[in-house]
Formats: sequence, C-alpha cells, structure tokens
Amino acid sequence: MHFSVFSDAEWLYPDSAHSALSGISLHLPRGGHDGAQLLGGILSGTLSAVLRWDGGRGPAVRLYRLLPVGVNENTSPTLMTTTDYESCREFVTRKAPFEVFDALKPLTEPEMPDGTRLALYLCAEAAADETPGEYSGTLTVTVGADKAELSVRCTVHAPVVPPPAQARLSMLNFFDYDGPVRQHGLVRGGADYWQAFRSYVRAQLDMRCTHILLPPGEAVYRDGAPAGFDFSFAQQAGRIALEEGAAFLCGGHVAHWHEWDDSEYYPNWDSTTGVSTPQGYLQLRLYFSQWAQVIRANGWQGRITQALADEPQTHNDKTYRVLAAICRKFLPGVPILDAVETTDLGGGVDIWVPKQDTYEKWREEYTALQAAGEEMWFYTCAFPAGPAMNRSMDLPLAVSRTVLWMGALYRLSGFLHWGFNYYIGEDIWHGACCPHKGALLPAGDAHIVYPGKDGRPWRSMRFEAQRAGAEDYELLMQAVDAAPGEADALVRTVCTTFRSYARSGTAVAAARLRLFHLLEEVARNG
Repeated sequence: MHFSVFSDAEWLYPDSAHSALSGISLHLPRGGHDGAQLLGGILSGTLSAVLRWDGGRGPAVRLYRLLPVGVNENTSPTLMTTTDYESCREFVTRKAPFEVFDALKPLTEPEMPDGTRLALYLCAEAAADETPGEYSGTLTVTVGADKAELSVRCTVHAPVVPPPAQARLSMLNFFDYDGPVRQHGLVRGGADYWQAFRSYVRAQLDMRCTHILLPPGEAVYRDGAPAGFDFSFAQQAGRIALEEGAAFLCGGHVAHWHEWDDSEYYPNWDSTTGVSTPQGYLQLRLYFSQWAQVIRANGWQGRITQALADEPQTHNDKTYRVLAAICRKFLPGVPILDAVETTDLGGGVDIWVPKQDTYEKWREEYTALQAAGEEMWFYTCAFPAGPAMNRSMDLPLAVSRTVLWMGALYRLSGFLHWGFNYYIGEDIWHGACCPHKGALLPAGDAHIVYPGKDGRPWRSMRFEAQRAGAEDYELLMQAVDAAPGEADALVRTVCTTFRSYARSGTAVAAARLRLFHLLEEVARNG
C-alpha cells in the first residue's frame, strides 16, 4: 500500500497523481498548527490510522478522512458563477464540474471499505508552552490486511501564536440558526439543537473566531402590529457562546433594504415601515430598549457589539445614520459593527468592514479613517468574484490562507465572512455552488463546514487554511512591531493586492518558514 504526501495549502483531487514525497515534514509555531495531506489508493478494507511519537513526546495530532465534494460551476470573472470555462480559465484551478477533497471527517473510529480513493489529513497542534525543537514519529495506516508506515518529522518553532482571546485579529463568521434544523433534522430550540449549537460554536472558536453572531429578537404581534420582542433564543445562544469561551458577541441585524440602491431601510419584522419614519422609530425604540435589558441582565456590557443592517451603500448611508442614532440612544457604549459599501458613515459605525475590493477601490479614504483611529476590518463574499481573494473551491487553496496576509499588510484588524454554515440547496456534497436569487454562489461561498454526524460540523480544508492564515496574521503583526519593512517585504513575496498573489502553497510555506526565522532572529537580538 503506497501513500504520497501533499502540502495542506494545495488542493488534492480524486484523480491526483502520486507525489514524490512519502515522508511527512511539518513546521509549526507554538500555539499553532501545521498539516499534511496523504493520498493512497482505493479503500478496499477497514481503515485505521495512528501516529506514535518517538519517546512518547510530541504535539497533539488530529487525523481526518478527506471526502470529495462536487464543484458544479466555476467562479465567474465578474459575478457569481459561469459555465464558460474560457472566460475564467486564467484564475480557476480546474474546469467544472469536478470533485475536490475539501470535507474533513474525523478519523475517530475504523472506517469501512467504500470503494473510493483514500485520502487523509494529518494535523499537528503545538501547545503555547510546547518545547521548541525536533520531534519524530511514525504514522501507521492500516487498510484491511495491508499496512503502511510513514515517517513524521515535526519542527516546533519558538514563536508563539496567542490564543483567540488575546489575538490581534478579530473574526466573525455569520451563523445560520436554521442550518441545524435543515441539515441535522433537529427541532429548533430543543435540547439536541442547543447541543449541536455548542459544537458549531466550538468549531468557530477553533477557526479563531472572536465574535459569535446572535440571532435578532423575534417580534411579538398584537392586532397585527409588533407589541414587543422575544429575545429568549438570542439570550440562550449568547450564554452558550460565552460558556464555550467566545470573547465577544454580536447582536443580529435588525433592518434591511429591499434593493441595494434603496434610500430607506426597513425593520426585519415590518417591510412596509421605514426606519426613518415616526412609526419606524417607535418600533426600533421598543426593540433596542428590550434588548438593552437583556444585555444588562446577562452582564454582557463590554462583550457585545451590534450589527444593524448589512452592507449600507452610498444610496442609503443617510438612513443608516438614522438607524445608528436610534441604536446609540438605547445601547450606549455598544460598538456598531457592519459590512459597509461606502466611506461616508463616519459616526454611524464603529467597526468598519469594507469588502476586499471596496477597500482597495477607496483605499485612500479608508486609510485616512484608519489613521484617525477608526477600527477597520474587511470581508469577502460572492462579489466581486473573478480572481479576487476568497475561499471559493475553484480558486487556489492557498488563497483561503493568504487573504489574511493581506489583512496584515493593510493593517486591517478583523475579518468577516457571511457563510459559516449556510447549507443552501438540495445536496451540497455534489453541488457546492449554492442557489441564490436565481443564480449560483461560487463553490463553498455559503459554508466552510459540512454537516457531520450527531449534529456536529465537519471542518474543511478551507477551514484549516483560514485558521492557519489567522495564526500567520498574529505572527506577521509581531514581525511588523519589530521590523515592519522586513515583515511587509515578506508578505509581498506571496501577495501584493487582493487580486495579485502566489497560487502555490509551496511559496506560502516557504514564506511562513522565513517568518519563523525572522521572529527567532528578532528574539535573539533582543
């Protein structure tokens, strides 16, 4: 039985040829991780795998079975997806439809034969107080009567990635609270539902999310009009998130526009009453007053932010300011956090989150805001598509990681993505391009985890790449503090803009190793 080894920053496919590598070599910082993918033959017997470190000492290890996922269309050069491969061949990895190993099923018990090609992912995680140095061991993979042994060499480097609670990079991924109902068959609000939610929160925290998005309050109607709001669901979600170790919560969005170029916003519960009308004010007054009571009763002051309305545009920035003013009156001291599509929201938003291309389009204006002391994150989503950095499954896997290197280069302090677990469509295993308003989202844009067994999410290779990028960000910012010119030059060896980047995972791995050496040199020189 033969296995070959691949980087964790390169896509692996069911039809991939074997590599020349048969030994596993890992480099990881303390408090961080590194991984490798293994490709074998057809699984024809019961599978089990175990790693034993020489002398019984070494970093913690997780083992996963890699499962293929179908990409049904390619990312379009301009918007959503396309079936015209010639229009996108310069920036996508393969012509759709194709399958790619993205889903990670924990290898916690023997796997039975299923006739598909065997691929594994090995992930080593060093504790913050792990002793730096070289560790070696043997990975034994058994398939039926066959056995393969692969050597594992692991270098733990001295630099330390701080835990998320002490991180420089903030992160928020939107959570779909109906997802566990659709994909796991759970009753919303039942005991099994909340247990599943805990698992999803843990996954978000493992990906180094610092903020957990809560659902908004639910309107209670009397005589057809909202008479109050029920925050019991949001309260339970917030309590669980904090129990699991979340640093911050984020109150759910309360308003929306009908079309992106509308000048008015409307409360979620009333699509006919504008927020800038007297009646809109009274409804929002009631909402925020009751939400403020929940925040105080739970002692969440200082640990909660508030989202108001996703993606305010130049067409509705004045109405957004009205909405923000109402929020501030009843939630004093609660920072307002939103994805934004304009620079003209000063005083209306505390945590700016422009999209990656929006930031570069108006970089001079956003940089001026940063220089003035405004907090600036960034986000990615289905737009603008094309080669713009995103975690789509037909873009290079390395991009899911280096998008956060660009965050370090631009000194952006947080990252947001809307799609943690939005399992949209009939079959995300064979159609990763989920439907949206009559079109399809780029593959994987709606989700970075998969519905596993017992209400638990399964990670993806993009999940691993994003958390690796978050770890890299922390080390890059340490390098920026000590040697900003050298740190920026290092980033530019793999990416210079959100559209100009190295496609090779090998280039990223080499730059990461140079980052370790730079930090070690800085430490030696005091």
